[in-house]
Amino acid sequence: MYSTGIKLSPLDWDKRKDRAKVKGEKAIQLNEINKYLDNLTQSIIGYGSVRYNAKTLGREDLKSHIRRTEIDERKNEEDKLEKESDFFSLWKKLIETSKNSSGQNVTSGTKRSKTQTLNLIKKYCIDRKLKMTFEDIDMEFYYDFDLYMQNKSLNANSRGRNFKEIKAIIREALDRDIPVNMAFQKKSFKVIRTATDSIYLNEREIKHLIQLKLSPPLERQRDVFVMACFVGARHSDWHQIRAANISTEKEKNILMIDPKKTGEIYHLPIHPVVRFMLNKYQGNPPKVISNQKFNEALKQICRKAELGKIIINGESVEKWTLISTHCARRSFATNAYLSKSLDVYQIMKCTGHKTEASFLVYLKLNGKDYAMQAADAEFFNNKSWTGLSIAS
Repeated sequence: MYSTGIKLSPLDWDKRKDRAKVKGEKAIQLNEINKYLDNLTQSIIGYGSVRYNAKTLGREDLKSHIRRTEIDERKNEEDKLEKESDFFSLWKKLIETSKNSSGQNVTSGTKRSKTQTLNLIKKYCIDRKLKMTFEDIDMEFYYDFDLYMQNKSLNANSRGRNFKEIKAIIREALDRDIPVNMAFQKKSFKVIRTATDSIYLNEREIKHLIQLKLSPPLERQRDVFVMACFVGARHSDWHQIRAANISTEKEKNILMIDPKKTGEIYHLPIHPVVRFMLNKYQGNPPKVISNQKFNEALKQICRKAELGKIIINGESVEKWTLISTHCARRSFATNAYLSKSLDVYQIMKCTGHKTEASFLVYLKLNGKDYAMQAADAEFFNNKSWTGLSIAS
């Protein structure tokens, strides 16, 4: 068995012929799928003929051949597409010369994210047999590209990130007087987000994590994550949480972070938990592993912590399944705000946010959190309203 990764409705599939039914509005797309399957079949038959006299022909031999064939075909299609279209070379140029809000060149991480979106659109154009310009990015493209990403098993937040990069690059093109389709400004051309982006750990849950008995490797990752919950830095900057980056100003310990994403240095005080963890490792905490591996470790840790369930999009799911490295940054912002000891602008200075709007996205408060905060307000504790009586 070999999965092509193509998903079709059972109504579009002819089981007898083992091919898609070429009909209706999707006829062109379904015909391309059949061509792909025909070429794949011929490639396999050809490979079998070449290896006919081989002593062994294992399953992995055949899979490796198919993967090589697909990669070669894809590369040829991409090269052909780039030669025939200025669209992709122009997009690349915009990425390389993009500026941030401060007028500085965007960081390598931002370029990488934009390039990932460009590569996905390139694959989309190859699969759909399309030649595009910025003027072709309309609502029809939006819905079809979203469907394409869903068929690639991209979740809502991943699809939203790609639309965010598309809107950003179109704005960049517009600023340079490149003709674009203005559909990107419509409300319906939206950046998709889901509630999974709202997960954070409260202080009680973080204390519970600290008390967990774990294997040495998981203990080290737990300690790094817990420190990050009281620093608020991105995963790419966690390696900077160490004694060497702490200075003393007027008897106060200050940590300096030079963020990889923005490149604008910010400072924040040292929380007692951070101080405790740094002392545990003599100022040099464990090495920060890759984001993917750290997320895998976090899920093991949080599953052991039994954090309970949370309602997401009307469904009850285990909270540990949604925990990721970015939860540390959200937890810092939310817990600092709930402490009532810092105002929004003080917290923003600690996280490096420039605008209140971008910061408020990180505050993950539910209705009960807001009600608990409002309960202390003078409005709900006005003594002048006490002693009321009902007229008889």
